[in-house]
Amino acid sequence: MVKNASVQATDIYKDPYGYTYSEMVGVLGEVEADKFYRELYSGSQSSNKYKTITIKEIFRGPDTQKYAFELSDGYCIETVSIKRKTGTTVCVSTMIGCPVGCIFCASGENGFVRNLTPSEIVQQVILINGRVNRIVFMGMGEPLFNYDNVIKSIHILRDRKGLDFPTDGITISTTGPLPQMKKLREEHLGSVTTNGWFLTRNSV
Repeated sequence: MVKNASVQATDIYKDPYGYTYSEMVGVLGEVEADKFYRELYSGSQSSNKYKTITIKEIFRGPDTQKYAFELSDGYCIETVSIKRKTGTTVCVSTMIGCPVGCIFCASGENGFVRNLTPSEIVQQVILINGRVNRIVFMGMGEPLFNYDNVIKSIHILRDRKGLDFPTDGITISTTGPLPQMKKLREEHLGSVTTNGWFLTRNSV
């Protein structure tokens, strides 16, 4: 087995939600990776020690819950879950703040701070209560301006050894940056869909 020299075992154990099963196998071996992935994605209480984001507050409505998550560096993000008859939709954030400035969105009012990591994106889904069967990249931030981390988070969410999330249950809501849209067409993401928003403060 050829190990991935760029990923160390200490990296995985420090923040395991940022790695695919195949990456874990390349570093830890198949037996350990199987055991570790089951622990992370089976809902086991023992997996809590690996989480790097925590629920700070939940604002509850009749069919909607807004989660305020605190990150390891003290910043906070918001994630919204919407209960439907057939399950739960989760609107995940991809950035702290946003550089775009859409006129209908408050996310960018204080500017852009940083991109979220794949692990921070994945954990938003893990920590939501309810049977999540739709994920929309529509929270704080422009998903395609955090392109590599968003794409990796999708691969992790889809991983058959983990959540095995259906590709047709994932939507990327975007302002439509053309270089990233072109790049997205080349990704092997099956039926992941995109929705476009184009009205920004700089365009009016």
